[in-house]
Amino acid sequence: MYLDAMRSTVASFSRRGVLGLGVAAGLGGLSGLAGLASGPARAASPAVGKSGALDLTTAADNIYAFAKTWGTLGDEIVFGGHEGVFFAVVGDRRAMPLFGYVGFGSLQFRILPNGDAEYRGKDATFYTDLKTGELLDAWQNPFTGKTVKVYPYINEQVTTTIPASYPADRMVTDAYRWEIAIGNAASRKEDAHSYRGDQGESGRSVPFVLPWRRVGNHYLLTWDWMLEVANPVTPEGWPEASTGPVINPSEHFTFFVPAGELEDRGRPWATMTAGFFRQCPWLPWMRMGRSGVEGRMFANSHSYKITGGLDNIPRPVRARLERDRPDMLLPPKDWTQHPVGSSWGYYAKVAPKE
Repeated sequence: MYLDAMRSTVASFSRRGVLGLGVAAGLGGLSGLAGLASGPARAASPAVGKSGALDLTTAADNIYAFAKTWGTLGDEIVFGGHEGVFFAVVGDRRAMPLFGYVGFGSLQFRILPNGDAEYRGKDATFYTDLKTGELLDAWQNPFTGKTVKVYPYINEQVTTTIPASYPADRMVTDAYRWEIAIGNAASRKEDAHSYRGDQGESGRSVPFVLPWRRVGNHYLLTWDWMLEVANPVTPEGWPEASTGPVINPSEHFTFFVPAGELEDRGRPWATMTAGFFRQCPWLPWMRMGRSGVEGRMFANSHSYKITGGLDNIPRPVRARLERDRPDMLLPPKDWTQHPVGSSWGYYAKVAPKE
């Protein structure tokens, strides 16, 4: 659970761009899980066919472990699911549950000869009635009293790259240090393409190393990303839906992965469970742009990749996709780069301007 407004900045990294958010959805609200058809030879991959402790001080084993956690390095499609509840916080009032959400994702990784990893996948998120669990096509907004059309998030394919190393001075905050790389939309004035080369201003780079921790027979990984980017749902185009020219969503994950599965070099993916927290402005389909209600949303959620099969997809999501979008359950056709997506970008794509 990944933003169209990031595209121009990510393009400045060429094909060594940062890991996309069309994780979204999938594992969490904006990104995906697990794997699809085969790619070119993985010459830079760690050794396979044996088990052994991971050296998580190295970029190679970090990429290997992350790929098996988030998706698969194999040739067969693997599915994961996610579900949770969105709450609203307005002023000093207590948190108010609004609606649930459920979704799925599929991600396949391939390790490139230079040590980078590329991935491709699909994911989708739908919103649900808190009482029945059924997918919402319309929702009565308690703040405005209006009934609004509910737009899901459909990410037909995202393909992007995890670099084995990345510019040290262009990134700053989370495990991926994305914030400066993606851009501070409220204050950064320079054009995304003004950066000098893949190594940033100083030419220094740092390896892709994440904050893994082993506890007993499990690996734990916390991962946070925080964005401040131009809103695809512009106030000019969608005055009722837009919350302003800038949006600043963030997601905060904690993954739990069996150590034996992660260390088994003969296994292409590992089972995974995760808890995650998401915060964001009002979603555009809620049509809060002119409501005068100042508030935020957060979601308490969990993600999982247990069997890797269709039963990992929440039942109402699977039924809706089989009815309306069976193509979403098929592997992507190629490794062509596609835009990183988001709930806001998808809304701007499918919702008519007001």
